Amino acid sequence: MESSLLIRQLTEQPLVRDLPVDAAQAVLALRYCILCRRSERDPMPELERRWGNILAARRFRLVVEAIGHSWPDPFAVAPPCCPRVSFDESLLAAMVGASARRDRARFDMLTGEMLGSDAREMIFVALENFLRARAPGRV
Repeated sequence: MESSLLIRQLTEQPLVRDLPVDAAQAVLALRYCILCRRSERDPMPELERRWGNILAARRFRLVVEAIGHSWPDPFAVAPPCCPRVSFDESLLAAMVGASARRDRARFDMLTGEMLGSDAREMIFVALENFLRARAPGRV
């Protein structure tokens, strides 16, 4: 394998549209929350509209707070119009997938090197609660 191809494969980030739906929505909602924070706006009305219920919006906001509190470095977020996800957003997408499957072992494998056990627990539970609130038929 050519080294340039290998480097491209290791560094190329996926497209938002290629992520599973739950993961893509979480990434885009996180981008929106960051934008709102920078412009001192409340993201809740848009989050509620996005998921159709206030409980999911509130629980996603708790996910954002848990990540902000726990992440060792500033969370790298791509601009809202960017079709590719950042490395942190890609990790968030994988974390959402593991949480949706209630696969704690996978979640811990993804985050174990950078987050302590308390931080992993807080984020995993926050993601599980958010995904449960998003479930169809939930009001």
